[in-house]
Amino acid sequence: RWKATSAQAAAFRLGIPFTGHPMFGHDIIYTHPMSCGAAIGRAAERDFLAFVSSVSALEGGVYLSVGSAVMSPMIFEKALSMARNVARQEGRRIAGHRLAVVDLAKSAWDWTRGEPPEEHPDYYLRFNKTFSRMGGTLRYLSLDNRDFLLALWRELAAPTPPSAPLQVH
Repeated sequence: RWKATSAQAAAFRLGIPFTGHPMFGHDIIYTHPMSCGAAIGRAAERDFLAFVSSVSALEGGVYLSVGSAVMSPMIFEKALSMARNVARQEGRRIAGHRLAVVDLAKSAWDWTRGEPPEEHPDYYLRFNKTFSRMGGTLRYLSLDNRDFLLALWRELAAPTPPSAPLQVH
C-alpha cells in the first residue's frame, strides 16, 4: 500500500542497501505477539555489519542524519570506530567526510568551529557533540524533517545540478 512513498521500498527497487537499527524495548514492534527477539537480534547484527561496511567507504562522502538525535549518532559512532580500526590495520584512513545533521532542536552554535564551551546552551546538544568528535565537517540544520527531505528530493530530482544551496520552504 505504501510502496510508492516508502524510502525502504525505493532503496530495494534501486538495489541500494538499506539498514534498520532497532532498539529493544524502544520500538513499537516489540509489543506484537509474533515479535521474536532472536530474529530481530540476528537481523539487527547483520544490518549493523552492513552499515559498518558502508561507513568504511565514507572517505570523501556524506553521512546524513535526519531526525534521530539518539540512535543515529550512537550507531554511526560505533560503526565509524569499527571501520577505522580495520582501515588502520590496512594502512588506510577514513577522513574527509561530511556529516549533515537535521533535527528540530534549535542551535545557535556554528558547529564547523568545533564544540561549544560548557557555558554555552548548545554544549548540551549531545548528538551534535558526538558527531563533531568524529572528524569530518559537521553541518547542522534546525529544520522540520519532512520539509528537509522534500527539499532534498526536489534537488535530487532536478534535471540539472543545483547551482545554489538547498532551498527549504
